[in-house]
Amino acid sequence: MSAVVTTVIAALSAFAALASLFLYLYFGRRSDLAAAREEALALAETRRQVIRDLQGRLESLERQHKQGKADCRRRIRELQSALDKTRRQAREEAYRTQHFYASAFSDLLNDLRRDLERMPPDVDAALTRIRKLLAGPRTAA
Repeated sequence: MSAVVTTVIAALSAFAALASLFLYLYFGRRSDLAAAREEALALAETRRQVIRDLQGRLESLERQHKQGKADCRRRIRELQSALDKTRRQAREEAYRTQHFYASAFSDLLNDLRRDLERMPPDVDAALTRIRKLLAGPRTAA
C-alpha cells in the first residue's frame, strides 16, 4: 500500500505541477494580452492627444495666415493709394512745369515780337536776347 500511496502522491504532485504550469502559461498569456491591450489603449490616447494638438496648431496657423492675408491686402491698398497720390502729384507738377515753361516761352516770343515790330525794328536787341537765352544754363527736360 505504501507503494500505491507513493505512486498516487507522485501522480498528484505531477498533476499539480502540470496544472500549475498550464495555469501559469494561461494567466501569463492573459497578462501579456492585458498588458498589450493597455499599451494599445495608451498609444491610442497618445495619438488622440497628438492629433488634437496638431488640429489646434493647424487652426492657429490658419487664423494667422488669414490675418496675414488681410494685413497684406490692407498694405497693398495703402501702397496703391500712396502710388496713385504720388502719380497725381507728379502729373500736377509736370503740368505746372509745362505751364511755367510755356508761359516763359510765350513771354520771350512776345518780347522778341515787340522788338522786331518797332519802327525801326530792334534786331540787335532781339538777337542779344536770343544769344543770352542760348548762352544761359540749360536744364534737362
